[in-house]
Amino acid sequence: MEDKTGLVQMEGNAKLVDSTNNVTVLGNQILLNKKENSFLATRKPVMILYRDNDSTYIAADTLFSGVSKYDAAGQIQINGNDTVRNISPAKLSDTALRYFIAFHHVRIFNDSLQAVSDSLHYSNIDSTFKLFDGPVAWNGNTQITGDTMHLYTQNKKPERLYVFNNGIVINKANEAMYNQIAGRTLNAYFKEGNIDYARAKGSPAESIFYPQDDDSAYVGMNRSSGDVIDAFFVKKELNKVKFINNVDGVMYPINQIPADKKYLTNYKWLDNRRPKNKLELFE
Repeated sequence: MEDKTGLVQMEGNAKLVDSTNNVTVLGNQILLNKKENSFLATRKPVMILYRDNDSTYIAADTLFSGVSKYDAAGQIQINGNDTVRNISPAKLSDTALRYFIAFHHVRIFNDSLQAVSDSLHYSNIDSTFKLFDGPVAWNGNTQITGDTMHLYTQNKKPERLYVFNNGIVINKANEAMYNQIAGRTLNAYFKEGNIDYARAKGSPAESIFYPQDDDSAYVGMNRSSGDVIDAFFVKKELNKVKFINNVDGVMYPINQIPADKKYLTNYKWLDNRRPKNKLELFE
């Protein structure tokens, strides 16, 4: 239904396609403002950012998108209530700079990375996802948490994840051993979709690491701290840690690890919150 104000309201199995930005939004209610070229999607909306065979799916209670500037013509195709319209949006100068905001119960699924948070902001200006209020991100058997995260992407693949305050990387070695790197701030870098390197800074930064011998047998647990901790990953596994300045620590033999020393302060393994596949986001 469209009125004189340029508002289009779609109810039930609604679909909005932004061909300029390769984005599709699905929901049971979508309100499109043609004059502002913005939309509001509610009732279990899901947004899909397409990239070849590795698309990113985002679900939340509410999705909103607006535009700062436009280039020449793009077309938005709308499906809803068995009605199909092609709309030529308002033309603004420069390029189509669109931002997306997701509110409450945000879930993200991509083959490379999954995440949850309370709210999210994404802009195609810099391809950065900003996750707020206790976000959690997963890559393989590695989990990253903190107060706020900025995920920088390249071609919609994770490139760098910056964590503001209370950052902790947890890499699951097995059911009984969890490598951990924690700091006030945290930078994690990705290579070909997998975590490759992480740096934690703090006063101090802390780590728990289970080193292995040449036969891949665990030899003990190292619990250490320093101003800076660098963590290096090989094939999604934490392989080596390096400490810089004011280093202090202890190595426990594998059969003498105190139970109260196995976890850092902010340790929480939250795999039960992890989106396992894209279909979960439509439930």
